[in-house]
Amino acid sequence: MKARTKTLHFILLLLLCCCSYSTFAQTARAYERAGDKAMDEKEYYAASQYYKESIKLRNKSTTVYKFAQACRLFGAYIDADKSYAVVAKTKDRNRFSQLAYWQGDIKKRLKQYDKAAGLFRLYLVTDPDENSFYHQKAKQEIEACELAKQLLIDTVAVEVEWVDTGINTPFSEFAPHQVGDSLFYSSMRFKMKDEEGKERYKSKLLLSGGETENKPLSGFASKDEHAANSAISPDGRSLYFTRCEGGNSEDIVCSIYVRKKRDDGSWGRAKILPETVNFTGYTSTHPNVGFDSLRNKELLFFSSNRPGGQGKMDVWYSEISPEGNLGDAINLGEKVNSIDDEITPFFHTATQSLYFSSNWHQGLGGYDIFNTRLEDKTWQEPINAGYPLNSSYNDVYFVINEDNSTGYLSSNRIGSLSLAENEACCNDIYAITLNMKEDEVFYEDTSSVTFITAPKMTIDLPSEMLIETPEIIPTPAPPPPPPPSIPPKTIMEELEELLPVALYFHNDEPDSNTVRIVTKKNYEETYLWYYSLKDLYKTQHARGDVALKWKVDDFFEYEVRKGYEDLDLFSRTLLRALMSGYHVRVSIKGYTSPRAPSTYNENLAKRRISSVRNYFAAFEANVFQQFIDSGRLTFYETPFGETTAPAGISDAYDDARNSIYSVEASKERRVEIIEIERIR
Repeated sequence: MKARTKTLHFILLLLLCCCSYSTFAQTARAYERAGDKAMDEKEYYAASQYYKESIKLRNKSTTVYKFAQACRLFGAYIDADKSYAVVAKTKDRNRFSQLAYWQGDIKKRLKQYDKAAGLFRLYLVTDPDENSFYHQKAKQEIEACELAKQLLIDTVAVEVEWVDTGINTPFSEFAPHQVGDSLFYSSMRFKMKDEEGKERYKSKLLLSGGETENKPLSGFASKDEHAANSAISPDGRSLYFTRCEGGNSEDIVCSIYVRKKRDDGSWGRAKILPETVNFTGYTSTHPNVGFDSLRNKELLFFSSNRPGGQGKMDVWYSEISPEGNLGDAINLGEKVNSIDDEITPFFHTATQSLYFSSNWHQGLGGYDIFNTRLEDKTWQEPINAGYPLNSSYNDVYFVINEDNSTGYLSSNRIGSLSLAENEACCNDIYAITLNMKEDEVFYEDTSSVTFITAPKMTIDLPSEMLIETPEIIPTPAPPPPPPPSIPPKTIMEELEELLPVALYFHNDEPDSNTVRIVTKKNYEETYLWYYSLKDLYKTQHARGDVALKWKVDDFFEYEVRKGYEDLDLFSRTLLRALMSGYHVRVSIKGYTSPRAPSTYNENLAKRRISSVRNYFAAFEANVFQQFIDSGRLTFYETPFGETTAPAGISDAYDDARNSIYSVEASKERRVEIIEIERIR
């Protein structure tokens, strides 16, 4: 009796432990799902916080990798670096095909150029496809790491100073340009509500100077739109800017607009530029107006992902006629534009040079600033603007003022305000002082290009452009998001989230060497025996190869065993659905490896499905049998045999190492529960 009591206590303790783990796991999954949703919506800070909470409850390498990705995209480079390193030390590391690449990217951001180059080389080993984007990018980055070390030595004569006049906040400030004593710029410090009532950040155009200290401008966008990236024509009579729709920075679609100054000095209504600039369905942004002295023409430069470019965002220009009409958009070509992004163009009229930012051309890290000139109708090879104008972070929106000796840029480099510690999430505006001689182009001492007198830029701001400052989001760092508020799911939604459930079998099991289509075994029996063969599989397939040994071990732990555990969870959730009155049909597919004749394999697939049905029939003392007998639980079966096995899997009888014991062949010997359907 005492022994029985002790056993009962042990079982109760075990059940309590299992229930406790299940509760934590469910909570961890809830946090992870919330993180996944935030990632989909490009809310990287929120995603990182959700993943962090999930990791506290259940430390999975998959979640740590997701956390690292969110941190990298948000600008928390130190946290991303640490988390990528954690994943790289686990046996799951081979699951993440781009791990070495992103580790290298972060090391470069942190100015650890030798380590970055080594990681990019490691990535090339895992991605031998020379035509893939990341293979080409990794090769480019290896060369860039060598250049970056030299750029840090050969510094340029420029002073870069953070603007401390109430302009910068922990949110992004960008797109500065000076007109007279006033500074136009854009800021993401404002808030709006989307269609679902959710608060999001919103950009507005602001003006700083005189009596208009950091005031937002009116008449540029509706309450649901972003307004940003302003530019003034040389004569001061046309104000170009970007208007964008959408809630997230990477999902919004932007178009370029213009406001013309009337004869009475007031500003006309905003008008969208024609399709020569704004290509329907694509983004056009970052307008800048320059004066081409050789052709005596005004040009509108902008960046766009429209068709006909070299890659993602490219720099384009369009001629502006004396009447203000825009000509066809012309791409600057493959010397300037790349298969990645080129953005924020600025044409320096005095030296006839174009400055832009790129994350492809070789630089210190992130976006670097480059300059090029048009000679003989060809844009020259871009030149890196150098350090400290560039940093290992993002350096964009470079402009030179009318005095040709000062200017601005926007950057998230160290020293910028941020929402929290160890983050480079947001851009600030920096003032620059150029030590440029009167007879030279910036950073090109041997150039013979001389300064050209550009039209004087003047602008008077009528009062109707100014409005009172709306409510601004407070500058202190926001607290981490609260536990996710996830609406309760229906039992059918819970079941659907568990699918597919993949269940694996040893070769020719169950009931080898027979053509029967049913078996008396249930899947639990076949699983326990199959899992006990893990060491045999490692020995027979790896044969001393450590990498193959890990590969087999990972398959048994993270696919074979996980499938069995998923089946148990699915069964318990299915039982809850049936107990709630649902009538359910479960769809099951059976597969085999291609080692036997097709007819034999089709019968084998049917036996495997039969073993899964037997599992349900025997589950928890035959609890499902009543629902099977009453027709409330039915099964739809599809035995595929080997017909869907991918090409290249060995079917040779004399090659057991690959046709039986390889992971590739093992993955084909499975049954999948693929669909759950409520009948009524």
